[in-house]
Amino acid sequence: MSKLVLLGGGGHCKSVLDSAIRMNAFDKIVITDPTITPGTKVFGSEVVGNDECLPELFKQGFDKAFITVGSVGINPLREELESKAAEIGFEFPVIIDPTAVVSDSVSIGAGTFIGKGTIINADSTIGRHCIINTGAIIEHECVIGDYSHISVGAVLCGGVRVDKKCMIGAGSTIIQRLEICDDSVVGAGSVVNKDVPSGSKVVGVPAKQI
Repeated sequence: MSKLVLLGGGGHCKSVLDSAIRMNAFDKIVITDPTITPGTKVFGSEVVGNDECLPELFKQGFDKAFITVGSVGINPLREELESKAAEIGFEFPVIIDPTAVVSDSVSIGAGTFIGKGTIINADSTIGRHCIINTGAIIEHECVIGDYSHISVGAVLCGGVRVDKKCMIGAGSTIIQRLEICDDSVVGAGSVVNKDVPSGSKVVGVPAKQI
């Protein structure tokens, strides 16, 4: 058992915190957030201040940190917070809600969140600091790059590759064996039936670049 600091106290934090509590893997969990009054409790965990508290928390035995700033679109703040916490010496656990179904053959990078009711099938690879959100389905042999967000209810068919820092919108579907290249956004409800170039935004059925 270890002590965990959540970096960011908004809605995504509540999802991660609820799953972390259900895992029963941490002795104590606290939250840092510059916009929330210190002493505020979220599901029993205290907001202790802003990110300037991190060095002191590390000295107090909080050895794990987790980025709980959400990712709507592409959010560079998540990388900045990871770099700051890593420099102090924090390690980044994987948080998997107990309701998720994850194949034993799946590889998951540090700092990644696997939300409620998700399915990740055989031989898939999930990168570092990803968000695999509620009810997402990642089929066999998919690869998800670092800092990418697979949103609520999105479906990735077999062999899909989502590169780094991508956002796959809620309820979207990516047809098998396609690649979503770095820094791209797929709009909610879209159906992607061809590769998406780097830095693109696509939306619609079928998805087209905007």
